[in-house]
Amino acid sequence: MTLKLNQISLNYFLVITCIIGLTSCSKKIVYTAPYALSAEYISTLSYEKQMAHSFVTAPSSRNGVFNSILQDSFYSHDQKWGGEKNKFIEKRILDTSFVHIEPIRILKDDSLVAVHSRMFGDTLRFRWDILRIEQQTIKEHWSNVNDSLGLNPDKHSEIDGPTIPSQLEKTDMNRALVKQFVDQCLIREDGGATEFFNFGLYIQHNRDVGDGVLGLAWEIIKMKLRGGSLKFKDNYHVISEGNLVLSASEGVVDGQKVAFYDLFRIEESKIVEHWDIIAPIANFLNLQDSSEEK
Repeated sequence: MTLKLNQISLNYFLVITCIIGLTSCSKKIVYTAPYALSAEYISTLSYEKQMAHSFVTAPSSRNGVFNSILQDSFYSHDQKWGGEKNKFIEKRILDTSFVHIEPIRILKDDSLVAVHSRMFGDTLRFRWDILRIEQQTIKEHWSNVNDSLGLNPDKHSEIDGPTIPSQLEKTDMNRALVKQFVDQCLIREDGGATEFFNFGLYIQHNRDVGDGVLGLAWEIIKMKLRGGSLKFKDNYHVISEGNLVLSASEGVVDGQKVAFYDLFRIEESKIVEHWDIIAPIANFLNLQDSSEEK
C-alpha cells in the first residue's frame, strides 16, 4: 500500500526516510507458501466461520450448498458474481475461470466473517470474501480479487506469512488502531503515519513494495516520478480478530475507482506486517455523491 504524505515535501521526506532507514532496518524474513486450512482445523471453528468456509469453497456443481446457507434477501457486491441470491448463484456456478478456491485465513468480528484465499484456475488469483451472517445464514457479501504477479522485491507473495489470529484479548484495541490509521493517514491525510508502524519489523506483501521504511519510500518516489496519485475516500469495514485486522476501503488510483482490502498484523500496538488487494470497481458502494467519484 502506498501512503501519500502531502504535508511534507518529497525532498524532506527522503531525508527523514534515509535517517530512519539507517537506524531501523527490517529484519529479513523468508516465508514458505502457506498451507490451506485443514478440515481438522475447520472443524474446531465457530459455526459462522465454518459457514463462510463452505460458501467460499463450494464446488460450482453443487448450487444446493448456496440455497441452504444464503438468506432469501441475500445480496452480493462481487464485481463478477454480484446480485441477488438467484443471480449470484447462477453467475457463480457458470464461472469457468476457476477450478477451486483454497482458504488460508478466516477472521470473525461480530456478524462479519472474512476469508483470505488462493483461487486456482486459468491463472492464480488471490481474493478476500467478506460475509455478513445473521440468524445462522448469510445475508450479504463483499469481495476483492486480483491476479498474482509473483513475489515482491523482498520475495514475499501476496498471501504468505502468519495465518492464525493470536492475542485475541487485543481485538478491540487493534481494531481501533487500524480505524484511526486509515481515517487519519489515508482518508484525511493528516500525517503521523510513522507513529503507527514498527519499521524495524515491518514486512510488506504488496506486489510492488519492499520491507521496511526504505521499501515504502521507494514506492512513493516511483509514484511521484510517474505522476501517479492515490486517494482513499471511504472505509466501510474494519474486521479485527486478535493481531490480524482487515480494512476494506474504496478510493481512486491514477483516476480509476478501486477497492482497497488491507490486512495488517499488529504487534505491541504497531503495524508490523501488511497484505493488500487493490482492484478496479465499477462504482463506489458508500459514496453516493457523484462529485466524490471523480
